[in-house]
This record gives sequence, structure tokens and C-alpha cells, in this order.
Amino acid sequence: MTTHKKLVAALTGLAATAATAAIPPRYAENLPEPRRAGPVTYLTGGSSTTEADAIKRAAQEYPLELVFVEKKGKREMPLANMPVRITDESGKVLFEGQSEGPYFLARLPKGKYIVSTRWDAWSFSREVKIGRDRERVVFAWSEPGPLPSLG
Repeated sequence: MTTHKKLVAALTGLAATAATAAIPPRYAENLPEPRRAGPVTYLTGGSSTTEADAIKRAAQEYPLELVFVEKKGKREMPLANMPVRITDESGKVLFEGQSEGPYFLARLPKGKYIVSTRWDAWSFSREVKIGRDRERVVFAWSEPGPLPSLG
């Protein structure tokens, strides 16, 4: 491994450690391990209450937060196993995978991206801009209501 690659690996590890160090231990112990795919560092999950609480707290340390829910009346039901695709401005796919729970957190370089997902027969895309502020995108699907009476 070249010196440059060693330095990049060390800095990446240091950045991940610093970010998780800002998360209180009672939350950090319930977080899934961050993963890396190309330039994207991400974590996903939140199917249990303790893991969901930990991920909500960790979201403050990630510039992109995706949430997947189905609305049934006034209730929101979490959705898991949602496909996630993140492309850059030129259309290059930077991440393609699944959210293992209703939460997906990602660290991306600054820039504009298209985040896409699909549920049942519906596909949705949102443009996000990663910069100084965090982006939180909630993909919410509503259960169809009853058809009106023709009577």
C-alpha cells in the first residue's frame, strides 16, 4: 500500500471515529456498524426501538438522512428493505443498495445528488444538495383511502 493510500485510509478511519465519538455511549452501543461503498459512508437500520433511537441521534452527524414510512390514517409505519440509489450530477451511480430499516444515513462529498427509491409500483426521486446544512428526506407513501360512493 502506498503512503498516500495509507494516509487516506487513516484519515477516513479517524473521521469515522470522530463522528461516532460525538454520539453519547448509550446510543453508540446500539448503532449498526457504518459501511462504505465507493465515496459513500453509510449506516442503515432502525427496525427496533433502541436502534431507531440511536440512528435518530446519529443522524446529526451525517449530512444525508433518508426515512421510509407508510402512512395508514394518522399512523406512520416504518418500511424496511427499501432500494436506495444515489447518483451525482453527471448521472454516475455512487451508491446502489438497500435500506435495512426505515433509516438510511450517508456521508457524501459536497455536491448535488439524486436520491431514488421504489415501493410497490411507485418510484420516487429527490434532488439533494450536500453542503453546510443537513438534508433530511422522508419518503412517505399513503395507504389509498376508500373510493367515493357513486350513489
